[in-house]
Amino acid sequence: MFVTYIVPLSILIPILFGILNFKSAKTGPRLLLSYLIASGLINAFALILVAHRKTNLPLLHLYTIVEAVLILSYFRTIFIDHLIKKILLYITILFPLLCIINITFIQSIFTFNTYTRPLEAILITFFCLLYLYKSAFTENFINTPTSWFNIGILMYFPVVCIIFILSNYLVFVTKNKAMNAVIWNFHAAMSMVMYLAWARGFSLIKKNG
Repeated sequence: MFVTYIVPLSILIPILFGILNFKSAKTGPRLLLSYLIASGLINAFALILVAHRKTNLPLLHLYTIVEAVLILSYFRTIFIDHLIKKILLYITILFPLLCIINITFIQSIFTFNTYTRPLEAILITFFCLLYLYKSAFTENFINTPTSWFNIGILMYFPVVCIIFILSNYLVFVTKNKAMNAVIWNFHAAMSMVMYLAWARGFSLIKKNG
């Protein structure tokens, strides 16, 4: 129930706040809102496949590309340094190509993408930390939408990276249902934490212009 319905539906909270404040939002938050909507649609389709007893793993490969492109594009909008912006642009172009190479020559589309998904998490975490380092902590840090978007990112991607790496082993090798339930519930909980942090970020947009 928690993993299948509660967490997927919790994505509607930040989407609602994002839509309500869409006109006041800058490009960065709009990109994150686009990611949430795309994520919600892909997850809904994944649930439909599971209900029909079909594998939804091919969707995870598509999801990884969409997630990486939109979140890295978000970082391009908040950095001031032109060199970092250019590096992010190159990565945003190259990463989908790496994903295509991975599913074509290395990992089956019917397995977890344990190479590209952890790489995505590492890249997103790195640029999030780099932004915090470059921008420093301002006096109004906790009331800034970007701060809450980045808090959500740091609560999710670094924490679940190890799960991404071990996904195939956990599901297809150990086949320990009890352990898998704990791990994927934890993953779902971290997703919800990110959604709630982002909801707070979207709710602050009007106040901060």
